[in-house]
Amino acid sequence: MAKNQDIVQTKLRPRTSLKASAVAVGGAPVAQTPKKPFDPVQFLREVDLERRKVTWTSWKETWITSVMVGILVLFTAAFFFGADALLSVAESFLLKLANAE
Repeated sequence: MAKNQDIVQTKLRPRTSLKASAVAVGGAPVAQTPKKPFDPVQFLREVDLERRKVTWTSWKETWITSVMVGILVLFTAAFFFGADALLSVAESFLLKLANAE
């Protein structure tokens, strides 16, 4: 049997419906600000301002980072090649032991 949810004591605020969210605590409706129309020129200005904040890496930094990524890829490939070879040898050994009966 489910518990009666009305008697549960909680410090959380009660859930309100979407229609009730436009009503203030005192019961008076909250004045909603009208939505501004979309201004493409203002949007492009803001995009340009954000674009100017972007800092790009230098060619030297890009080259060094690319070389480091390549080196790490080679190390990772060598590690997994070695692990695969080791597991292959171990599997072959176990299969030979199983068939040696």
